[in-house]
Amino acid sequence: MTTSVGPEILPGTREYQWVAAIVDAVERRTGRPSSWNRQLFEELGDTTGTAQIDGPMTIRRDVIDAVMHAYDATGPLSLKETGAARVGAMHVVHETDHHQNSVGDETAPDAVAYTSPEGVALTEGLADINRDRVVNQVIEDIGMDKAVPRINNLTARTFYAGYQTGVQGVLDGLQQISGRSPEEVLAAVDRAPFAQRYNAMADVVIDSRLDGLMPPEHRSQIRLRLTRPLREELAKLADYDPKTDLPNELSDQAGGLAGTAVQRLESELADIERHYQRHGDNPPRMPMSPEQRGLVERIETHYGRPSTLETDHLRQFLTAHSTASVRPTPAAAAPTTGPATVAADAGRGAAAAAGGGAAAGGGAAAGGGAAAGGGAAAGAGAAAGGAAASGAAAGVAWGGWRADRSRPGGSRPFGKE
Repeated sequence: MTTSVGPEILPGTREYQWVAAIVDAVERRTGRPSSWNRQLFEELGDTTGTAQIDGPMTIRRDVIDAVMHAYDATGPLSLKETGAARVGAMHVVHETDHHQNSVGDETAPDAVAYTSPEGVALTEGLADINRDRVVNQVIEDIGMDKAVPRINNLTARTFYAGYQTGVQGVLDGLQQISGRSPEEVLAAVDRAPFAQRYNAMADVVIDSRLDGLMPPEHRSQIRLRLTRPLREELAKLADYDPKTDLPNELSDQAGGLAGTAVQRLESELADIERHYQRHGDNPPRMPMSPEQRGLVERIETHYGRPSTLETDHLRQFLTAHSTASVRPTPAAAAPTTGPATVAADAGRGAAAAAGGGAAAGGGAAAGGGAAAGGGAAAGAGAAAGGAAASGAAAGVAWGGWRADRSRPGGSRPFGKE
């Protein structure tokens, strides 16, 4: 996150030393290093502070002044003063969590930009969840609980309360769906780069519910189906005004959105399980629109995985034709030389091919062509479903699948008519 950065808070100042002590304590508690480059600046924007991608951290002057005031107090602090000191510590722990994770490759076709509404919701929600797991211990580790009595007796809600509640609700749902422990689910999602955390959520479901049922090469498509409801619902958490919406109200709204996200995820998973259970061994991919198919192909190409889209679609075609109530008539023998005309009656119509063409629908080929499973290809082209093709045909249309003529020299089955 890029914001207005003010003067540097230099090493050697007690403000800097306090921030550095918290960062060090978080790293020790979690066992994970951070990418903080040991530069600290005043934050001039509306936010409490930030963890900059390139290493620095920022914190608003009034926030850090409230902490120093609590340390300097000679008498009892009010609840407001104590709470302000706690909020300062919570902020540094929160930003350290950001620095303990990587952004990841946002150019990947399946990446979710961490600055997008759904990216912000998940990133900030997880940071608050992780913060609350260690903040009391961190305060004790640096002795702040002795300097600021009762600081760990208070709870404070931030304007990210909606993010935290929404993300926690989704994590709880993933735990119920997968049967994994809360710690396992949190670790699987939290340790993923920002850009891949929604995919990590999908992987929790895939690895626990679809292992042995879904072919591994289908993962990219199924990830897209499972992440969609989570992304759409959590993105709605970003629609709030921190100046007017109260944290408790945001938390209540987020609980409802999380419930909807989990319900939609369960419904999507049920459809996926039915598909693979119905098809048994060597199942085809689930139906996709041309746009979805194009995205899956880009994802698989990006990661260097060979795409199975073409063979999957051919398998769907062959399966459909092998189960059709059509009894093919054996084709006549084709002459080995010269032009030939072959007619094959498939029970639904006749197809003819000449001079190196082929007819399909019953399985006939001429002029060196071949027919298989109700489809045919010969010479330079073929036609299916009762159509006719000549030797000059440029592409192949199989059982309703359209040749992708946008690819030079290609005839990949890519979409439905």
